[in-house]
Amino acid sequence: MQRQWEMLRLIPGHDQPGRTAAEVAAALSMRGYEVTRRTVERDLESLLECMPLEINLGGRPQRWRWQKTRGLDVPGMEVAEAMALTMMKDAMTAHLPSCFIDALHTRFAQANKALVALARSGAKIRWSDRVRVVPSNVVLKSPRIGAKILQTLETALLNDIAIDVGYQPLKGSAPTRRLLYPRGLLLRGSSLYLIAHQKDAGETALHFAVQRFSSVRLRELELWPATAFSLDEFLADGQGQFGDGTRVNLEATISPALAKILRDSPLSDDMQIVEANNVLTLRATVRDTWALRTWILGHAENLTVLKPLSLRQDLALRTRAAAAHYA
Repeated sequence: MQRQWEMLRLIPGHDQPGRTAAEVAAALSMRGYEVTRRTVERDLESLLECMPLEINLGGRPQRWRWQKTRGLDVPGMEVAEAMALTMMKDAMTAHLPSCFIDALHTRFAQANKALVALARSGAKIRWSDRVRVVPSNVVLKSPRIGAKILQTLETALLNDIAIDVGYQPLKGSAPTRRLLYPRGLLLRGSSLYLIAHQKDAGETALHFAVQRFSSVRLRELELWPATAFSLDEFLADGQGQFGDGTRVNLEATISPALAKILRDSPLSDDMQIVEANNVLTLRATVRDTWALRTWILGHAENLTVLKPLSLRQDLALRTRAAAAHYA
């Protein structure tokens, strides 16, 4: 029954050419069901009596699809979806706050149940055995965020309601009271940030790490400010280390090893690597962001920034300060 359920999901709609029994058999094999073309044909011919299917009897090869006037929403979770959720669980757990992961618990459990049932039926679960998702950088553990705090933030954000909060700043021993006007939520890495204007703090939007809120209370009677705000413009300005940053013409000398990496995965569309006198010079138009500087420092022994001068000077200060710790 599971195999036939999966097979029905593979049948295209009436607006498509249809699939042959051989194509369906191959797709089922990719999902762990080893069947022959003839088995698929027998199944489809049997299901034709009770399902709104149709076949182009006069054409070769014969193709199956759903009828035009009727359709069928096959319930449950297909194997490909179950495998994708299972393999992505670790990556999602590393990057999403725990409150978001908790919301997906039912889907993860359903995916696991589907794969366990498939294994019991004797089918081969190939992709889950042969594919893994690994992070490309160090991923910090997701901070704990109270479900009630997040729900209140979402209500305030979607309905333009001010909030009175207790916020623990990075530098400070105790939470401080603030009146905020929520403007957006940003997820960077494993950290969730609220973008908001703060009362009596000017027109510049600020960012607040959501895990540092000790309390959040709606202030529905507080007058909403007339200050305009665009989340896209906030990101484009590169404020708070989040956005695209200022566009700069990066020039740097690089090692042959880094050059090989960049030829596979360029920094930008206009990136060039020029060799002269046995020296490799990188030129690319990039955004001067926190992420770019982190990447440069991560390749410090393979890269020397030449331009822009302000970036070179800032990196020199950081590398000298770091080196002093190991003197």
